[in-house]
Amino acid sequence: MHCSLCNEAFGQADIEVGEIIQLGDEFWHSECYSEYFEEALEPA
Repeated sequence: MHCSLCNEAFGQADIEVGEIIQLGDEFWHSECYSEYFEEALEPA
């Protein structure tokens, strides 16, 4: 899996610790999401 913004790979462990936000079929680092959309969401 890769972040939709920075394209950096991450694993299931990153999702489990809450560093990744899932929106439909897209995955985002929480920092990348905040930077792109200029708002913060709670991690999945």
